[in-house]
Formats: sequence, structure tokens, C-alpha cells
Amino acid sequence: MAEQTGVQGNPEVQGNPEDKVEKMFEYGYRKSNYGPDELVTDAHGNPISVVDAMLTAEKAAEAETVTPHLCYYSPRIPGNTGSAIRLCAVTGTILHLVEPLGFNLRDTKLRRAGLDYHDMAHVVLHPNFENLVESMPNSRIIAFTAHATKLYTEIEYKPTDILLFGPEPGNIPDPMDIMAGPHVAEQVRLPMRPSLRSLNLTNCASIAIYEAWRQLNFAGGR
Repeated sequence: MAEQTGVQGNPEVQGNPEDKVEKMFEYGYRKSNYGPDELVTDAHGNPISVVDAMLTAEKAAEAETVTPHLCYYSPRIPGNTGSAIRLCAVTGTILHLVEPLGFNLRDTKLRRAGLDYHDMAHVVLHPNFENLVESMPNSRIIAFTAHATKLYTEIEYKPTDILLFGPEPGNIPDPMDIMAGPHVAEQVRLPMRPSLRSLNLTNCASIAIYEAWRQLNFAGGR
């Protein structure tokens, strides 16, 4: 009988069970016993630092993108940010998160989005909004706010644009100094039926990103 190949049939992974686990790990299997507070793993399943996986502000400014950048100012709900990270990974969008955040980046609900190294490689963390503005001097900031009169479809988007979204509704009032400050080139809104609550934050961001990407002929997609 011919010798079997693969992990189970490979003589290198036979014998000591611990050695076998290590060899399986080398072949790209994800370890099942990494710590519950670890969010990101490399290609082999090895936990790595969230910060190490992220882009720096300088790298983000230099990157050539096929969609506008997305910015969440002080997001509070980890599930929304987890969904936004995956959205940005599949569309080639860079996500800027501006502190303060309402959660820890290792939050369980963030992790449930199935994030990995490649997803987090699209994320930039800024200590404050001024850092975002200073690091992206050639970008036009388009703020999505219910206070706008112009519809989001009335904008001709560019890959260098930053689509800015404020915090999820809550006890903290909307930061109008951020959403309507001198750094904002345009204010736009998504149409909704009157007297109804706003859309989920990342639902809104998804609509905006895909409209911008559509205008740009889905460059880089398939």
C-alpha cells in the first residue's frame, strides 16, 4: 500500500501527541486552545497583537485605495465595528477608528465577527480626530449625518475621500463640532421614511461604501 500523505499520514507528526499538535500548527491548522481574549491570529492560527496587525496612520495616507476611506468617530458598539472591519476587508477599504472607543478591541463581540490578521490590516487607530485630519491632508471628508439636506447619491466619490460616521445613538449627543466642523467638505444623508429610527451604523456605512465603489466601477473587485 502506498504511504499516505498529509498531516495524519506524515511520519513527522506521529508519536508524541504534543509534537503532533505542533506539526499540525506548522501545516496551517488553527490551535483550539488559544486564550479567549486574543482577537487576531496569523496564517497559522498563532495569536498576535491587535496593534501589530493594524496599519499606521502614515501607511494609510500612502496607500492607494479603490474605495474611499471609512471613519468611525468614537464608536461604542463592538459588533458594529467588527462588521465594519469585515466590510472594509472585503471591499479594500481602510477603516479609521477615532478614540475614545466605547469598548476594548479584544471584546468578545468584536471577535465573533471572525476577524483575522488580514481583516485588521485594513484598520487604523487614531488617538483623536485631529490626528486623522493631520495624517490625511489630501483627503476630502464627507460627513454622513441626519442633519444634512444633500443625499449621499449626489456626491461624486473619489478613492481619497473619507466617509465620516459619528457614534451610535445614545446618551452622548452627536458631536457636531466633528460632523459639521471646518474640516468637513460635504454633509450628506441616507433617505429614510419619516418618524422612524435611524439605520444601524454599519448598515449605513455599507450602503455608502458600495455606492462609492459602484461609481468607481468596482475597481479591484470581481
